[in-house]
Amino acid sequence: MKKDGFICTRCKKIEGKEVLMIEKHDMLVCPGCKTSFYIKGKSPLGRYKETWNKNADDVFTLLRPPFHLNDIENPRLYFLYEDCYHTLLVGHYNASIVLLGVLLEALMKERIWLRLCLDFHGAFGDCLKKIVDHSLMKPEDVKFLKKFKDLVRNPYQHADESQILQGVFVKAWPLAFKKGMTLKKLEKAMQKVKSGNLRPRILPAWEIPAMRSAVKQAYDRQHAINLFNQVYDFLLAAKIKYFKKEEYEELQRKFGTKLQNVEHHEL
Repeated sequence: MKKDGFICTRCKKIEGKEVLMIEKHDMLVCPGCKTSFYIKGKSPLGRYKETWNKNADDVFTLLRPPFHLNDIENPRLYFLYEDCYHTLLVGHYNASIVLLGVLLEALMKERIWLRLCLDFHGAFGDCLKKIVDHSLMKPEDVKFLKKFKDLVRNPYQHADESQILQGVFVKAWPLAFKKGMTLKKLEKAMQKVKSGNLRPRILPAWEIPAMRSAVKQAYDRQHAINLFNQVYDFLLAAKIKYFKKEEYEELQRKFGTKLQNVEHHEL
């Protein structure tokens, strides 16, 4: 440590340089090798905000234009759509994908309510069965929902990383250090990787638990953006096909709003 700050130990040991680390939010970061350490007691909020802003700038143009409430005209679906959208903007892709399943489940429940006046409480698969049994949606839309359930909703809802990453292969450099790993040995190995002297192996991500979570982060980002845009298009089409104003008016004429059962103030 210098009088005016901390020296990066990696740069000192490996390169023989005294590089002063910079304080950034709740971390000390080396401007040379990017080694970083957390500062105990410092708030991470500034770092979070910086990450959120950068991610939102990167992702915003890849997503469909944002909906407003009057575009969907259904608070139940709109607020869930907003959850999916804003979660994507701040970079929580797994959460956004899980919420897309919640949004589609709510969409089916809204359709069941509108046509059958049934406040349905089943899960995604039960909703889909009810939709099919009563022919409440077109076959191509049922097909989309079933595919989403099997390939996206179920594996993400149950955090099944091996199923999510089926068919995903990654480049990796498996390393084994005789007599233990040291910083110098690791640095030497990294130089061989960078120079191409150590060749990568192509490995199935779904078969290696130690790799899966890290690989899934990058996979989720690309997957979530594509899925969001698909569900966005589905929601927009469903609003036109399945949530017509006249159907809500007919429902209200037949069954009322249930507000008539609530004791009212007399004015």
